[in-house]
Amino acid sequence: MNCNECKLEMTKLFDSDVDKTVLDDVMEHIQQCNDCSIEYKLTQEVITMLKPKLQPEAPFVLKQNIIHQLKIEETKMKKEVSKTVKMSSRYKKILSIAALLAIVMIIIPIVDKNNFFTNNTAKAAGVFIESSIKATQLIKSMVIKLKVRTIAHDNFALVGTNFDMVEHTIWKSFEEPLKWRVDKGERVVVFDGKFQYLWIPQTEKAIKADSKANFTEWFKILLEPEKILMKEQNVTKEKGSKVTMNEKNGELIMMITSKAQGNFINDYCKNKSVEESDNRREYTFDSKTKLLKGLKIFILEGKKETLILEIEKIDYNIPIDTSLFAINLTSGVEWEELTQDYNSEKFKNISSKRAAELFFEGMANNDWKQVEETCDFFKGKSEKVKRVKAYFRGLKIISIGEPFKSGLHHNLVFVPYEIEFKSGEKKEFNLAVRNDNPNKVWIVDGGF
Repeated sequence: MNCNECKLEMTKLFDSDVDKTVLDDVMEHIQQCNDCSIEYKLTQEVITMLKPKLQPEAPFVLKQNIIHQLKIEETKMKKEVSKTVKMSSRYKKILSIAALLAIVMIIIPIVDKNNFFTNNTAKAAGVFIESSIKATQLIKSMVIKLKVRTIAHDNFALVGTNFDMVEHTIWKSFEEPLKWRVDKGERVVVFDGKFQYLWIPQTEKAIKADSKANFTEWFKILLEPEKILMKEQNVTKEKGSKVTMNEKNGELIMMITSKAQGNFINDYCKNKSVEESDNRREYTFDSKTKLLKGLKIFILEGKKETLILEIEKIDYNIPIDTSLFAINLTSGVEWEELTQDYNSEKFKNISSKRAAELFFEGMANNDWKQVEETCDFFKGKSEKVKRVKAYFRGLKIISIGEPFKSGLHHNLVFVPYEIEFKSGEKKEFNLAVRNDNPNKVWIVDGGF
């Protein structure tokens, strides 16, 4: 270590949690260098003189900002040449330290820490996340156990404050080729390194697609811890987001509160996904390894808080049974290839409302060929598909309402409807349709 390096690192010696390696290196140099030894003693005297009798409470990131500023000031002073008074470099630095510490001691007691340190906390969160990202890049495998308020057979992104907690498990091998499995009991997605496979036992729906398919929806980010951390790093810089940090018992707790994202002129999708809700995310990291240990997500409705997602356990770098990266289908069920080659002329160049009418008209008239043109589900040959057809066959359309959009679903249109089954039972809901395929054909995406 040379003198310049020693002087830059010297201020760290007055930190209560100084890194031992830095401490040893600097002290070794000080003991061997008379100039640095004198500067160290002078710095000690100034700091002792300025130290207040009462210790103000300040976030742990403050010391980092002071040290950073000292380095900037030292660089500036080296570039400036006084025209009237010549001072040695060590006295320049001592005066710089004295001035900065004096200002800090004056400011701390009178500033509201919740406002003054908000940006600093966000910056500190960003720095910690950066180190966690680097640690995550060394992971070879992980198994995540979590619970989510959702419906077991429905989309992974679906959440609701009134739903029950459903157990989920995520397995992932980071070794090439990457493989993973997301399982919520009644909906399973597997990636075997080349293809994705979606299996829904309740409806015996089995779909095969390439690696770009979005079967896991929001859960995809949990499969890539590096990306979820990168996303949160960006969130800490956004207006309207609040970040707090607390370190205790070898763990660092990071809480990030964000507002709902999306268009809620119609609030149908409000609080139906994490991003479409006012929410608070509580991350727990191991302070030593920097790896994520836990996550809790709360949906905020006024003063009411509802726990929506909780990661109960994460195991890293453990063996995973390779048989988990395959799905054995029920006898008689085969994989259907996911395709964007929709070419129905009947569901093209029409309104979303008319597409909904044609969908239900096909059911009412027992015209399943027409229904299949807009909904792949009814192409299935399983017994469950046959039972669903029998249930919808001969229904009566009571009304089709005006379409609307909601939340972040820019490519989805929701069409309100009311129908009556042969049994006399009535149903009111919203049919989700989309035409974001190359041929602009309307496709039923759910809601029936």
